[in-house]
Amino acid sequence: METVTIFGIRAIIEAIQSDKPIDKVWILKGINSPLAEQLFQLIRSKNIAFSYVPIERLERFSEKNHQGAIARIAAIRTHEMESLVEKIMASKKNPVFVLLDGITDARNFGAILRTAAAVDVDALFIPISGSAPLNGDVVKTSAGGAFKVPISKVSHLKDVIFYLKANYITIYAITEKAQESLYQSKLKGPIALIFGSEDVGISSGLLHLADNQFKLPMQKNTNSLNVSVACGVVFYEVIRQRMK
Repeated sequence: METVTIFGIRAIIEAIQSDKPIDKVWILKGINSPLAEQLFQLIRSKNIAFSYVPIERLERFSEKNHQGAIARIAAIRTHEMESLVEKIMASKKNPVFVLLDGITDARNFGAILRTAAAVDVDALFIPISGSAPLNGDVVKTSAGGAFKVPISKVSHLKDVIFYLKANYITIYAITEKAQESLYQSKLKGPIALIFGSEDVGISSGLLHLADNQFKLPMQKNTNSLNVSVACGVVFYEVIRQRMK
């Protein structure tokens, strides 16, 4: 079974609380903090295998900031696109879908997942190639969001757009090339939001398939925002509009 190594006490706690299959946890010998105690209590209550180890053992796994704990878990589950969309459409009137085009940085991806989980994004779609891997960096940065937002990996994002359009989902592309501002948009119905990387942006093929495009207003000397920040701005505008 494919596994992922995750780093940090909080990330491991989130994985356990999300009922992810934990293979084993390695904890720094002598660690003493309320968070470490919370992790230990969870491990005992779930009968998860663990070992106390010296710091040298943890650093053999990785030089990353492990914060005194490392765990090995089953790989993050992904979903088949069509069945995922059908399930969501059957249970929710106005879902929010997110498509990420060319987001290759694991920390950006994790930060997007963290915010997506906070605002209850219904599903997130990424291409199989040209995307950040679902690894420990993503899990840690997402603060558990990687376990809460359904993720679908597809051969081509165009296929997702065609399928969503067939289900009457309005497709919006967030791009600095747009004429219309985010604050002129109408985001109350069932929607899908496409985001691209800040260096390349959304591919022209996907832009042409979008029903509408909008941009985030910025000062003239600023070309773009970090994509995870842009996602956060847009997600909370969706919430603001739907609260009216």
